Formats: sequence, structure tokens, C-alpha cells
Amino acid sequence: MDDRRHSVLVVGATGTQGSAAARGLLRRGHRVRALTREPARARHLTEWGAEVAAGDLGDAAAVEAALDGVTAVFAVPLRDPGDDGAELANATFLIEAARRSGVRHFVQTSVAGTGDLSRMPRWGTGHWNEAYWETKHRIEEAVRDGGLPAYTILKPSFLMENLLPPKAPLMFPELARGEIVTAVGRHVRVQMISADDIAAFAAAALERPGRFSGQSIELAAEAPTMHEVAATIGAATKRTVRAVSLTPSQAVAAGRPPAVVRGEEWLNEVGYHAPIDALASYGVALTGFRQWARTHRSRLGQTGG
Repeated sequence: MDDRRHSVLVVGATGTQGSAAARGLLRRGHRVRALTREPARARHLTEWGAEVAAGDLGDAAAVEAALDGVTAVFAVPLRDPGDDGAELANATFLIEAARRSGVRHFVQTSVAGTGDLSRMPRWGTGHWNEAYWETKHRIEEAVRDGGLPAYTILKPSFLMENLLPPKAPLMFPELARGEIVTAVGRHVRVQMISADDIAAFAAAALERPGRFSGQSIELAAEAPTMHEVAATIGAATKRTVRAVSLTPSQAVAAGRPPAVVRGEEWLNEVGYHAPIDALASYGVALTGFRQWARTHRSRLGQTGG
């Protein structure tokens, strides 16, 4: 095999990031083995040409079998709400097992904004989901300290795919009727990235380890306001779509899930700060929100599928 072509284990392969990574890697000539807890949901991966391996990160034998013969890993943290300890333990085991199996390059996705967590306003008060942020940071540290030949940590900002099913009915249920109702301030800019762009960075990391190994890269393509998001979706779908900005208390009273509202408060008070202009130095083309919305216009506003 060409040294730039890998056999890649994709962990979390039926999710948004994992599916995009599997598709993107296959298109670029890499072989993909998809580890998933739900093989019944992985038919599309088989159709694309991936090998599907059933297993859970909590199953050591399944993980070790899935790693057999692969040269790279693309790992999306698998989180069960309320069990951050299991997320960290499973991620740490995967890193150790990958090193033992001879994996040459480990690509870990995390989230933009980890690092100096104490910089966040109200950190330490319990206002934010501090266990979430601390767990992501500790997984990144485990990758750095894992003794792997090469690693890359990709730290995406807000996923554009949150505006599509299956996330949109929870996060933006009013989009189906032409509204984006949030607690995000009217003038707050939200950095965004598409899952396909994360996949493109993962492929570039595997193919150009000299540029990407040892790098932790915060990812965003642009930073629209939610009102600009609504206008762009409206133009793409030829519908009238408007954004409604509520206060956090109004949003909860209107029935928005408190956890979602808390995340929107975080966007107002902290937000993502990826160095968008500097990302050009990696030579990976980024997808603007307008282009993304046009590509996905048939699914914007759908309630399922």
C-alpha cells in the first residue's frame, strides 16, 4: 500500500463526524473499518465500501480485534450523558490499545475551547457542564501522552449538521415551521464547521503527517449570527426563515431543553475562537455556510431522516 494510504479504524462511525470521516477517507483511497455499537445503522457504510465491525469501546476484546491490521485511527468521543468517567476510560483504553497494536497515526476529535478552562466566566460555579469540558481536555492530554508515533487532535466548533436531522428536531424544532428560536444573542457570531471539513482535515493529517503530527487544531469555516443563518437557509430553501432571539429564561419557559439553552448561553458569554484565517496554512479547503446550506437544502427543516 502507498505509505500515504491507510487502513483506518473509524470509531463512532454511524454518527455525524464518523460517517463523514468514513465517506471522505474511502473517497481518497483509504480503507475503512467502522467500529459501531449499532451495526444495523451501518448499512450505508457497507454500501460505501467500509468493513463494519460490531463493538463497544467498553468491550476490550472487540476493540483489540477491530484494531488488528489497521494503521490509523479516527476517534470520535462516545459519550453517554451523565457518564463522563466512562468516556475518559474508554478513550484512554483505545489510545493504549492503538499504541500496542502498532497504529502509526491517531486522529482524535475533541471540541474547540478546551485548554485553559478557568478563563471561562463563571468557571467553578457549576453553571457550565464542567465535567464535559474537563473530560474532553483530559482525553486530549491522554492522546498527547500516549506514546503514539503520530497524532493529530481536531477541535471543531459548532457543527453545521446540528441544523439537520437528527439533531435539529431537538436543538431547532421550530425550523420546520420557518423559525430558528434560540437564546443566542442577536449580534453574537457563532463559529461553525461542517463534518465534511473535519473529515478533510483528518485525511490531510494522515496523508501529510509531517505537517499535521503533534498538532491540535481548532476548526471553523466562518462565524455567522443566527439571523444570518436564518437568512441563508431561507435563500437556499426558497422559504421564509427568521431567527428569534430569547433570553435564557424566556427560552426555558418556551420549552427549550435547559441543556441546549445552557449551551447557547455559553456561545453568548464564551464562544469559539478558532483562528479561521490561519487555517488556510494547512491547505484544506473550507466550506462556507452558504455553500453548505445549498448542498443540504432538501433536508433543512425536515423533522426526521
